[in-house]
Amino acid sequence: MQRREGARIRRLIPDKLGRLFRVRDFALLWSGATVSLCGDGIYFVTIAWEVYRLSNAPTALGVVSAAFALPQVLFLLVGGVVSDRLDRRLVMLMGNTVSGVMIGSLGTLVLLNRISLWEIVPIVAAYGVSQAFFLPASRAIVPSLVHSDLVPQAMAVEQFVQPLTSSLVGPAVGGVLIAVGGTGIAFLIDAGTFLIAATTLAAMSSRHPAPVATTTGVTAGRSTILTESRQALHFVRGIPWIWAGIAAAGIANIALTGPLTVLIPYLIKYRLHEGPQTLGLVGASGGLGAILSALYVGWRGVPRHSTRWVFLSWAIATVALVPMGLAGAAWELMPLSAVTMGGVTLGNVIWFSRMGVEIPGYILGRVASLDMTVSFCLTPLSNAVTGPLAGVIGARLVLVGAGVIGAIVPVAFLVLVPSLSRSHGPRVGGPS
Repeated sequence: MQRREGARIRRLIPDKLGRLFRVRDFALLWSGATVSLCGDGIYFVTIAWEVYRLSNAPTALGVVSAAFALPQVLFLLVGGVVSDRLDRRLVMLMGNTVSGVMIGSLGTLVLLNRISLWEIVPIVAAYGVSQAFFLPASRAIVPSLVHSDLVPQAMAVEQFVQPLTSSLVGPAVGGVLIAVGGTGIAFLIDAGTFLIAATTLAAMSSRHPAPVATTTGVTAGRSTILTESRQALHFVRGIPWIWAGIAAAGIANIALTGPLTVLIPYLIKYRLHEGPQTLGLVGASGGLGAILSALYVGWRGVPRHSTRWVFLSWAIATVALVPMGLAGAAWELMPLSAVTMGGVTLGNVIWFSRMGVEIPGYILGRVASLDMTVSFCLTPLSNAVTGPLAGVIGARLVLVGAGVIGAIVPVAFLVLVPSLSRSHGPRVGGPS
């Protein structure tokens, strides 16, 4: 019986993936995203190495990271409204084009040896604005491309591709590019990936607007951005698993993002005395953990007690910062990075799948932007504060403290909001 069930499941997975990739627009979206996300992995290794080339202080990378994240946070709600008003494919196309131009400018300035820290800041800020419009549209467009029973597989494929490219292949390639050709060449190759992604978006169907709302009397043409954002807020307030998840993720991101972005490169270069290849391998290990998590959800679908899975996955991801802060060798960071990114991805795949299935399409872009806004809103502060705090109490102690605090928060939400334990969500996308 077990053999027959296992064979049936193995047949079911390729069948669903085959159906998924027979959707032409999804296949094009996936192809462009794969290339672009590889460029993202190159970018995050390259920007860290370039900033530390210009300044050996963790505060410098914190400022640059904040310059990218803060404009993104400020414009995310606007990006969500725009993605629910306009053709989402076109919004993504414009976002990718602007991102490619910004990163290409950065690479050109580096190659001309005319770059300084304060020239990097406005460029990455403009990059952040472009992503504020791209991200809500990219999150909301997927459920409109595929049938609802394929949404978990689509999200799992996305979360599989993201770590494979941005955390595994991208960082490794970025480390090699920096070692061989320097950061300028690495930035230009990253810019090229955005242009490739824009080309695949241009080849998709000409229209991918948000579904028309049938439950509200306010139309996009007569309402303001503020009004439409309030509609999303009112919607979220009525569903405990959404508002609690958004709040928990926002607080946990404060503890996780700054230490990972600012202190892990610092720890590798200045405390463990390793090079960019090691930084790339640590990032790649995180990508491997994320890939395994995405494959699990793609195989099993959204599990029962899905809310509990989400919150506990985020807690496990954050608590891994504690042994990172105590690590005495670079190789010790690799499995811990896998645990961190694996936990984040496991929670995210389940979370995004439930959003795609349970949130109406007409408001999905705004809810996605609200989710990202709250989740990211204090990320610039985390990036900016992490460096100075590490200068006062030490990088290792900051990592340990952040891991403890970030793990407590999701568990506290599960305990203090009893309805979360009773929120299961639909059992979709798995073998049935």
